[in-house]
Amino acid sequence: MKLLLDIHIFLWLINDDERLSEKFYEAIINPNNERFLSVVSI
Repeated sequence: MKLLLDIHIFLWLINDDERLSEKFYEAIINPNNERFLSVVSI
């Protein structure tokens, strides 16, 4: 699966924020998924 992360999801991920649900966290860290960060975020 390809995942496009926007800035708030990326920030929640790197800050271990509890607002990021376990379901989404598992999808993001799954090595079978491709992760992309939105260019707008940069």
